[in-house]
Amino acid sequence: MNLQDYVDYFKEMRNREIAWTATDREDGILQMGYPKYDSLMLKFGQEFLKSSYCDPHYRKTLKQHHIKLKVNHSTVGQVMLQKDRKLIEAMLTLIIRSEPFDEGSWAKALQEGYFYRLTNALIDLEEQVV
Repeated sequence: MNLQDYVDYFKEMRNREIAWTATDREDGILQMGYPKYDSLMLKFGQEFLKSSYCDPHYRKTLKQHHIKLKVNHSTVGQVMLQKDRKLIEAMLTLIIRSEPFDEGSWAKALQEGYFYRLTNALIDLEEQVV
């Protein structure tokens, strides 16, 4: 998986509106569905889970660093400050794994710039090693 293939997309998606499916029910109430992610976001999710970046022990990794298992400015900021590859991978894994349980979590991560900041940080760390 090449993170460079996605970082520009993540940068563009900051503060952008994500479309959601919606259903008009017979009683006139509009029922929200799920986010309509584009093919690049779906591809990233699939590739990430199969890649070496995915941390199967992400919960343990985050807890060891006293980071709550929540995706918000505070937790992403804590991860970014530590500049630790394993911690960044764990946070990205948390975000990717959260979508099936919390529809729209990817949308929030795109809009808030979490995907951009975290993938960009991983790219920077990889370039420092080379």
